[in-house]
Amino acid sequence: MHNVLFCIYCGFSSAYSCSNQQGQGAAYSADASGTEYILLAGASMSSLTMTNATKERLVTKIHDKWYDLTDYEKLHPGGPVSMGLAAGRDATVMFESHHPFTHRSVLDAILEKYELNGSSSRDLRTLEDQHAIVEHPFNWKSDFGDALKFHVKEYFQAEAKRRNVSISAAIKAPPERWCELTLLGAIWAICLISFVRGDWTSLLTFPVSLWVFGVNIFHDAAHFALHKNWRINAIVPYLFPILCSPFAWYHQHNIGHHSYPNIEHRDPDLVHFFWWKREHKSVEWRTTHKMQRAKWFLVFWWVIGVELGLATMNDYWMLIYKVYNESVPMKRISRRRFLFHVAGRFLTIGVIHLWPFFVLETWTRSIIFAILPYPTASVLFMLNTQINHLTPGCAHETNEDWYKHQVITAQDFGVNSRFCFLMSGGLNYQIVHHLFPTVNHHHLVKLQPIVARLCEKHDVAYKHVAGYAAAIKSHHAHTVSMSYNEKEQSS
Repeated sequence: MHNVLFCIYCGFSSAYSCSNQQGQGAAYSADASGTEYILLAGASMSSLTMTNATKERLVTKIHDKWYDLTDYEKLHPGGPVSMGLAAGRDATVMFESHHPFTHRSVLDAILEKYELNGSSSRDLRTLEDQHAIVEHPFNWKSDFGDALKFHVKEYFQAEAKRRNVSISAAIKAPPERWCELTLLGAIWAICLISFVRGDWTSLLTFPVSLWVFGVNIFHDAAHFALHKNWRINAIVPYLFPILCSPFAWYHQHNIGHHSYPNIEHRDPDLVHFFWWKREHKSVEWRTTHKMQRAKWFLVFWWVIGVELGLATMNDYWMLIYKVYNESVPMKRISRRRFLFHVAGRFLTIGVIHLWPFFVLETWTRSIIFAILPYPTASVLFMLNTQINHLTPGCAHETNEDWYKHQVITAQDFGVNSRFCFLMSGGLNYQIVHHLFPTVNHHHLVKLQPIVARLCEKHDVAYKHVAGYAAAIKSHHAHTVSMSYNEKEQSS
């Protein structure tokens, strides 16, 4: 079954390199080299597409300057997938957060080579601007940030020397991490065989093993932190379509949440099904939000969260409205790619629920195996992803300094607990991960004391709780507080 899903998804969902060039109107401009750029306007809303003849141009905005990185795309070590995240949008945050250890002079020299002059860029608009999404500026001159990058780089210089590799290789998964992933993958494969046979114990062991193996490898790969070879990082997320579409994940997680955690109108995680659940004060209160005071609602929400939300409806709405959760604009794709993507989603979800009826012997067993595993995987996903930012001490914090903002809007849990690390895929070291998203989670255990020490030195609040129980309690307290309207809160 998994091989089937992999084949379906590799063919259907990689949508970053295709654009729809069927605009109704066009404006022309040219740069000093004579390259002609065409700004295409769609039928219902404009969408930035830079083309040279029939080739799409990878144009992005960084620190208020426009760059055409088309010719650099094949040279960039992160590969076309990571570069594609920047296409058409303001990529300042991703640029800064993805290059913490590269000398500034090197970055500036590369950007200068590909900068567009004023005549070429004066009519350009970012995807955010076209969708009336207000950009959130950060202050990048940060003593705290400089100290973090300096001391963390020192750790990786020592690591690179120990392993006799470059720093860019040292920040990825080391051999011992690959051994660990191989063991987790073997356990998952055994549980998968048991699941396909219809063994009753696999109703629990399969989704748990899928989650543990998946989160420990998927998350790093999706952050380009698994391997130095970009192709491995690009392929691995498509091995786990049961969780979500990697195409949608890049929008929701990499472009949106990681860049702007807990910032209203920029973090899509604040408005998942907002008419049912309220997680932020920027969301208008509704009477339906009273339900979230009950613990049963929290469990119910976690049961349906992945299949109804992340894996299907949020993905579908993004494709229809070209914006993920009203926060992250989507780069326009061709109609053919659109149809393939939708078909891929339906086929993936369909196979997950229909295969038991073709393999297992009885209707009762088929129905149970078709229904129960997905909610279990959903609970594990929601449990490990909701307890790090949506807490009373994090949800409404903000700071102009991007590095300080990443710290005060996140919460670690179970630090130094091997169980918490494996079960969450390293998400329990959320603060370090948000500061250095392209660093493999294996290293976060060693980096956490460095970050905690620097937070204390620079008077930045570093939040952590003992483990899962404390983290869930904290998240639920926040959820309950958001269920009250202003009048109830004041009384």
